[in-house]
Amino acid sequence: MKKGFFLVLEGCEGSGKTTVGQWLFEQLTASGEKVFYTREPGGKESPVAEKIRTIILDTQNNVLPLTEAYLFAASRAQHVEEVIKPHLAKKEIVICDRFVYSSYAYQGGGRQLGLETIKRLNALAVGDLQPNLVLLFDLDPALGLERKRSHRQDFDRLDQEDLLFHQRVRNAYLELAKENNTLFKIVDAQKPLAEVEATALNYLKNKLKEANYALKDSSY
Repeated sequence: MKKGFFLVLEGCEGSGKTTVGQWLFEQLTASGEKVFYTREPGGKESPVAEKIRTIILDTQNNVLPLTEAYLFAASRAQHVEEVIKPHLAKKEIVICDRFVYSSYAYQGGGRQLGLETIKRLNALAVGDLQPNLVLLFDLDPALGLERKRSHRQDFDRLDQEDLLFHQRVRNAYLELAKENNTLFKIVDAQKPLAEVEATALNYLKNKLKEANYALKDSSY
């Protein structure tokens, strides 16, 4: 019996995960699959989660590290119950740009609150929901931030942290991937976009096959 598939995209700022995620969404949709794309903090179809997102990212807000961690968990609790689980129940492929692993990396690593603290805060928010695959788009933070500047992208409150913060985030991500190497697949985000897209798609196709998710286009 066909069931939903949950893909999570993770990575530091400027890693290109959002660009590739949207491309994956378009590829799957064009092949006839039912795909839902969402992102955190916040989440499409969840007004409460979106309002919390505004508080978290507003550069005018002085949000303390622990408060920030709780806000992410609160937004995620809404997102999981109102958005992700219902779409998975419809047997769709759900692509989520950031999930709980961002909290592990940014608040646990970047803010130095510790991985176990963040896991405890998010345990109820996530419940038993587990992704089928996490694609980690890995890139030197200095290069990622420069990419954002060169594309004139707005810097939110987290983007504005110093390079050392972003280096801690990257290190936390890599440690997570090392400890969960069956769930995480690392994508070298410094390579040309077409190569990054091809690598991500290949990882996804292999995992869909492993999960017995029957694609409509067997040649895809």
